[in-house]
Amino acid sequence: MTSQQSAVRPRQRSLWRHRPFLLLWSGETISQTGAQISLVAVPLTAISVLHAGATEVALLTALQYAPVVLITLFAGVWLDRHRRRPVLIATNLARFLLLLLIPVSYATGLLSLGLLYLVTFSVGLLTAVSDVAYLVYLSSVVSRGQLVEANAKLEGAYSIAEIGGPGVGGVLVQVVTAPVALVANAGTCLLAALAFLGIRKPETVESPQRRRRPVRAEIADGLRAILGHRVLRLLVVQGAVFNLFERIVLTLYLLFGIRELSLGAGELGVILTTASVGALIGALTASRAAAVIGIGRCIVASMVVSAAGLVMIPFAPAAPVLTVVVLIVGFVVHGFGLGIFHVHSLSVRLALAPAGLLGRIQATFRLILYGVVPIGALLAGVLGNLVGIRAAIALGAVPLFVLSTLFWFSAVRHADIPAAEVDGDPN
Repeated sequence: MTSQQSAVRPRQRSLWRHRPFLLLWSGETISQTGAQISLVAVPLTAISVLHAGATEVALLTALQYAPVVLITLFAGVWLDRHRRRPVLIATNLARFLLLLLIPVSYATGLLSLGLLYLVTFSVGLLTAVSDVAYLVYLSSVVSRGQLVEANAKLEGAYSIAEIGGPGVGGVLVQVVTAPVALVANAGTCLLAALAFLGIRKPETVESPQRRRRPVRAEIADGLRAILGHRVLRLLVVQGAVFNLFERIVLTLYLLFGIRELSLGAGELGVILTTASVGALIGALTASRAAAVIGIGRCIVASMVVSAAGLVMIPFAPAAPVLTVVVLIVGFVVHGFGLGIFHVHSLSVRLALAPAGLLGRIQATFRLILYGVVPIGALLAGVLGNLVGIRAAIALGAVPLFVLSTLFWFSAVRHADIPAAEVDGDPN
């Protein structure tokens, strides 16, 4: 963004004084913290109570993410036709009830792997719908000029949840057992629903005048909108490339740390958490970085920085203190770049997407970006067996750094948020 562009944009009211956003931010922060507790408590319930093995735990993880592929595109179509606030309220209330089934069935002696699978899959479906609804609803709560600030605050909330949530979950599991710890997760869903219920700002939905077409045609509209816009097209390619190669590194990280660096599981978990610390710092500095070099340059440069952090991982030496230092620095840098990237890439996506296609565009982005993750995990396994763990991580990190650098020469470097009128509603 140039200084001339900045000069013509009116000053925005701080979102800390914007009641609808504060309620949305509070609800999303509470919900994300609960989700992080669940990441610890659900698999530990399967392992400690139901004596699940590796296959059962893997299936549990697959059932958690499968709904993103199954329902996201359909959710995008539906959300372009309906109000999103009621969806956020309903999905959180439904998750509240579903999650309570686990501690209740545990207390009554009825808990089984089948029930745990069913709850996990159902909660995953609701979360997939809720995530798209939130992304679309955000643009109804704040103006275009407030998107960067809004996404920076929300990215910061996610980072805090990722830092504190697993720790809170671990303590709860130790104190009250894994199934009972999910009462806290259920409670966060209820609190989030109450926060969304308090938002009173009117929400408009653009209804097409023509007769509604088949869902498949509606989904295709979202894909065409992305492929037909050079910045959106490049953003989805950039995100997919990053997620693919990043997953190679992250899939092999624990194996690398235990087998080749002789680190314990606890140490590796703490080191990985430092990426969230970096992401929080990145989110807090994203607006200032954009003011200095522009939004498009932030998007590209942040990916290069994040990839550079991952490049450090395979070069960690097998020396106790130095290993930890290199890994921590690498993950902090990685998280820092991601924090900035998430703020600005999402802001640009929301600003450039036509209002009537917003749900479908965000759903398509999520499907593609999440869809490459299992591919990256499979590649990690193949490469690890062929060339060894350290070399496989390098084959994920180094090409990612090179490819991220090439995006500097693309249209993404010149991406910006179009100037728009200030939302004058102080509430």
